[in-house]
Formats: sequence, C-alpha cells, structure tokens
Amino acid sequence: MTEKFTEWRPEWTPKEEKQVEAAVSELRRRISTLKALRQQLGLSQAELSEILETSQSNVSKMETKGEPRLSVLRKIIEHKGGRLRLIAEFDGEKFDLAL
Repeated sequence: MTEKFTEWRPEWTPKEEKQVEAAVSELRRRISTLKALRQQLGLSQAELSEILETSQSNVSKMETKGEPRLSVLRKIIEHKGGRLRLIAEFDGEKFDLAL
C-alpha cells in the first residue's frame, strides 16, 4: 500500500531533526516580522499598501517573503510618528547607527 504524502516523514537523526526545527522556527520568526508590526499598529494590509504606495497583494507577498527591508520598516514606523533605531553592540558597548 502506498503511503499518503502527508503521512510520509524522512528518517532524520535527532541532530538533523533539531536543525530542521531550528530552521523552521527561524523562518517563521522572519516571516512574521512585518505582519506583527502591521498588526501591532492596527493596520490592515490595504492600509499598509497605501502607506507603502503598493498593492495589497504586494503587502501580502512581503509578509510571507522573509525579512522586510529596513527602508520598509522605517517608512511604516515614521508614518505612524515613530523613529526606527539600529543599535550595534560589541562587548557591552553600544553604537547607535544612523538609518
């Protein structure tokens, strides 16, 4: 009997399973960044598309694409009256980088 695709699972070592889980977790975190910001600000995809001067379908794609560009985040944050800061830290010393 042929097993269904949804039931198939590769035979990974415990180490490989942990690596895959970590990669999936990181991907979910990266994908959710723009969506989380939009939701935190109480914006719909349509409202965000107006701010970014693009279509709602492009906003949807950006939310699932991965890490958003800093320029996109800055435009959203500044539109809502905020300021985006980037801070690098080395051995406890912090550097505020201009964006």
